[in-house]
Amino acid sequence: MAHSLILAPRAAIAVGIGGLAGAGTRWALVEALPATDVWPWGVLAVNLAGCLMLGYLAAAAWSARAELPIALGLGTGFCGSLTTFSALTVDVAQMARGSDWGYAASYLAVSILGGVALAIIGAALRKTQTSQVQ
Repeated sequence: MAHSLILAPRAAIAVGIGGLAGAGTRWALVEALPATDVWPWGVLAVNLAGCLMLGYLAAAAWSARAELPIALGLGTGFCGSLTTFSALTVDVAQMARGSDWGYAASYLAVSILGGVALAIIGAALRKTQTSQVQ
């Protein structure tokens, strides 16, 4: 089956609403948890939370064949605008440019390894929840 590059109106609206909510949530969390001399805690928090949520949502979509607009709104829209890979890379580059190689490497490692681990945990939580219902 060929996939269309154009979203159906319901799916496009869901992605837009999810994106608006995710971007607003990211802004609020980054403001609440500002960067310190060590790490940009707000960016780390939104990225790790987004990985956990997307892991859960992806597992839910795979197992339950979730309705496409809802999956797109929560996954692509909300999680996509909540998380920020570009801010992560700029933060790491700024740390490295300032010769803070240890901070840069540890922040990058925690972001990537923590994100993968939380995505796996999110998927496992969904699997556990699904098996308890059955």
